[in-house]
Amino acid sequence: MLLTAVGVLVAMGVLGLAGWLLTFPLNDARYTSGLAGTPGTFTAARCHTTGSGKSSTRICSGTFESTKGGFIDRAAQIRNARIGVGKPATLRRRPDGGYVQPGPVNAGMNLATAFGIVSLAAFLLVVLCASPKQVSAGGWKRLRKNPPPWGVLLSILVPLFGASLVLAGLCALVGFLLSLVF
Repeated sequence: MLLTAVGVLVAMGVLGLAGWLLTFPLNDARYTSGLAGTPGTFTAARCHTTGSGKSSTRICSGTFESTKGGFIDRAAQIRNARIGVGKPATLRRRPDGGYVQPGPVNAGMNLATAFGIVSLAAFLLVVLCASPKQVSAGGWKRLRKNPPPWGVLLSILVPLFGASLVLAGLCALVGFLLSLVF
């Protein structure tokens, strides 16, 4: 009984953490897909790189002007965007004052991250469901043949894990291929 209660608490923790983590890439996907934020044009006055190697960050500073007019930010900054100095680029302004460069590359990577989170959460729940000795998640036994409620849970979680893992990989691959083009 105590083991079941602990398992339920761990499962609730995994679901809660996954739900919280999903808010980040899904919120960013709204901006990178161009569905949210104030559209406008950013012209970089200067760009510089801080750090070195994989931990380097490219920061561009310049002027953002909203498409509909009425708003100009002469101290706008954006990080790790593909922007050339003096060349206008389309950006979206978030309510927190940050800027995002919309495009299929960034949107694809945000979706890959979201599917990766779902896949990891489903995997952790499969491991949790398969931890009792009488439950089997592989081999010759069909998932639904496991004792209740494990059989039903596993028959949902295993396909969810596989599908979300495949979708995460596809989104990452498409995002990578688009980064080579754009």
